[in-house]
Amino acid sequence: MNAPFQFLCGNAVSPEYLRSLDTPHFTEQQIEQFHEQAQVAVRHQQTYIDTHPAIAIFRCAAEGSQTRKGGVIQQGTGPLAFKLESGLSVRVALKGDYVRYADGSTAQIITGAGQANNDVALVGSVLSNGDEIINTPQGGYVFIAREGVSMVEDFLPAIAH
Repeated sequence: MNAPFQFLCGNAVSPEYLRSLDTPHFTEQQIEQFHEQAQVAVRHQQTYIDTHPAIAIFRCAAEGSQTRKGGVIQQGTGPLAFKLESGLSVRVALKGDYVRYADGSTAQIITGAGQANNDVALVGSVLSNGDEIINTPQGGYVFIAREGVSMVEDFLPAIAH
């Protein structure tokens, strides 16, 4: 994982992007064609989304993710792999994985999406040396923060330095 990636994503997104996350996936005409239980489930989910609009995203960190101080995740140990537009496949990083710096030193990822979310590392995860993951080569896999809905307690916890 030595080649730099052309396309790196952070967590900053436009209000339009956040609104797009709340767009219904089905038209009312399509929903009417579903089995009754499916109709109820789809309408329930849309009501939830309407009541709790997206307010932020947190992208999953993967091999090639960079840190504020110039480190790079060389090897992700998660079971999920992302296929990039370039065709390259990169593995998701987890809390406990390491970042390598140009001088050969390493730091461990110490925060992530929480145990309930398999401790997936995120853009925003903190490292054992106080550094922070600032981007990722994959842009599609995100955790969505919603208005009025708490994330799990151990989701990117604040770390005192």
